[in-house]
Amino acid sequence: MAMHSMKTNHRDSSSFPAIHEYLIPALLIFIAGCGLFETRSVEPPSQPRSTFTQPTSPDIVLANLSFAVAEKNLDNYIRCLVDTNFSERRFRYFPDARSQSNYPVFLSWSIANERSYYSNLLSFTNESASSNLFLSNTSFNTGLDSAIIDAEYLLVFDHNKQNVAKITKGNLRFIMGTDQRGLWSIHGWYDFLNNENDTTWSVLKANFVN
Repeated sequence: MAMHSMKTNHRDSSSFPAIHEYLIPALLIFIAGCGLFETRSVEPPSQPRSTFTQPTSPDIVLANLSFAVAEKNLDNYIRCLVDTNFSERRFRYFPDARSQSNYPVFLSWSIANERSYYSNLLSFTNESASSNLFLSNTSFNTGLDSAIIDAEYLLVFDHNKQNVAKITKGNLRFIMGTDQRGLWSIHGWYDFLNNENDTTWSVLKANFVN
């Protein structure tokens, strides 16, 4: 009786690549697509808000000053004052009479003092805290290169310094002029007390200048 050999029908595993040879490259492509190997850029520090318009008229100076208060922006606050690089005028501040007698620092007040007090005020104020300047009953007496602006003011600054008023009010007078660039700025600032029970802007300046 003839014997027939039986062949086992199996595949040679060496002729087919192992499954991991497909899975590993596919997994690497997936991970790369997700950006897991990418270097993340460092977030830049937050910049202060800045709204400033070239002051081609006195009313723009008032708007810039209001924004500098609302946005707690030191540079824009100082830009509202005369720049002696472009003008022969010098900045002068005249506090209300009571503050003049109470705070000797006003005897030689300058733009450097303005920068110092406002910088210190900002350091005592949270970024999200309220800060607003409200002007009312504003009047303009404007010439070709000079102007006198009178207004009632209400300044709200929710700072963290103890025993210093957060709301100041009074009357102000700004003396403005144009510089060599034709831009307007404040070179004279008068502060007036309306009510004996009020606290003026001058008191705020004196308490934060040092």
